[in-house]
Amino acid sequence: MKNITHAHATLLRTLLLMCLALLVACSAPTSATVAPSPDVSPTVESTATPVPSPVPIPTPAPTATPEPRLAEGVYIAGIEVGGLTSTEARQELTTRLAPLLRPLDIRAGDQEIMLRPEDIGMRIALDSMLDVARAAPIGERVPLQIVYHEDKLRAVLTALSEEVSVPAQFSVLTETKTISRSFVMDGGLSIDIDSAIQQIDDRLRSVGAPRRVTLTLAPQRGLAVRPDPQMLQEQLETMADSWRGVIGVYVYDLTKAEVVAALNPDTAFSAASTIKMPIMLNAYINLPEFTEKQQAALRSMIVDSDNLAANALLAASVGGVGTEDAIVGAERMSAMLADLGFTETFQYVPFEAQDYIKLMKLKVKAGPARGGKPPYTDAGRYLRTTPREMATLYVEVDRCARGEGLLLERFDDMLTPERCQEMLDNLANNDDNRRMVAGIPEGVRVEHKSGWIADMQADVGIVRSPGGDYVIAIYVYRPLASGDAPVPDQIMMSTIAAFSRLVYTYFNPLTAS
Repeated sequence: MKNITHAHATLLRTLLLMCLALLVACSAPTSATVAPSPDVSPTVESTATPVPSPVPIPTPAPTATPEPRLAEGVYIAGIEVGGLTSTEARQELTTRLAPLLRPLDIRAGDQEIMLRPEDIGMRIALDSMLDVARAAPIGERVPLQIVYHEDKLRAVLTALSEEVSVPAQFSVLTETKTISRSFVMDGGLSIDIDSAIQQIDDRLRSVGAPRRVTLTLAPQRGLAVRPDPQMLQEQLETMADSWRGVIGVYVYDLTKAEVVAALNPDTAFSAASTIKMPIMLNAYINLPEFTEKQQAALRSMIVDSDNLAANALLAASVGGVGTEDAIVGAERMSAMLADLGFTETFQYVPFEAQDYIKLMKLKVKAGPARGGKPPYTDAGRYLRTTPREMATLYVEVDRCARGEGLLLERFDDMLTPERCQEMLDNLANNDDNRRMVAGIPEGVRVEHKSGWIADMQADVGIVRSPGGDYVIAIYVYRPLASGDAPVPDQIMMSTIAAFSRLVYTYFNPLTAS
């Protein structure tokens, strides 16, 4: 212990005292232990040297990113914005396109209205145009985009049209011949809404154009500008009164699905070649597809009114060839038509087959000696129809082409809207333009089949006119005494054309000059 220094001795004494204090504390009774107050923590003096806190390094303020600029040479609505930022371009467009948001002064007739942008919800689509411009390459031209509610504009124009429209007044124009007549319309003027919308739309997009639009009144078309149907009925009767014979007419409005006028609609006439439309229908019902030869016969029958081609299709409809099979085909077609309700439309003897039937002593079916309703014609017992029934067959083919009607219900295994449309297209190729078509302006689609014999001529079909689609059947009969010469073709044809013209001008009145 001699080597223990004074410092060492002091340290040992301190350690002994601390141990003694610890033993005394541990030996104290448990019940006397007092938990320190939670608000007071024992203070421990540390002899360790405190570690200095790091000095904070200041964070530099972020540098603002420059707004991208549009490509050079970019135009929006004809305004150069190339090289500008989107913000600058928006300011430029807002200033330059401001005139587009001024009201339009719209005039029609003696009326004038102010059309404000808010009336139709109009706005300039700046965001959309700028989005396109941001991605546009150098030299791109972005068209003007404006947005508005067309239905609101249409409502405004409809109300204006009601204020300025001029009601139609109808008269009948007669030529030197009583039988040649046309309906003429005086007035019947209104705003063409679709044309007016286009005219206003153009002005809404024109920055430098005057803010005034003048709308002209145009002749009305369609259901609102037709004469009263009774006027048509009266004119048909007047024309028929001057004819020395019997005339049958039936007019059906396809748009309104109703009969417009009729003259002797249930009188039985010889069907002549107008029966070739039912022959075509019968072929489509019985043949799922046509051979090349059958297709040629179909075209020849409709376009050229070839009788032997018609016989070939009658025979083909029962899977045969020749006159005897054509007789069977004709009887089955007639039964099919009767089953559909067309009891006055039939053909029992094929075309040009009388001599063969006599030679072969064949028995053929015949219709009653007199059919239909008065007045009667010499219609014969083997091939006849009525204006109402033949016209109604056209109505049903048209309905079939539109996906509805009796024919699709009864023959859905063979007929489709597409096949029925094929039939109408075939009829539109008819070369006869001297009867019904002669009373109709050039360029109007007519799906028809005509027919003629010595004492009767006819034409039946669908007219697709600007003023509405309609079906018309015209049968013209003049009795011939024994030894009389047939009525000249020109007289018969011009009479059919005159009736066709009158009906066409009912749906499409001429405008008074």
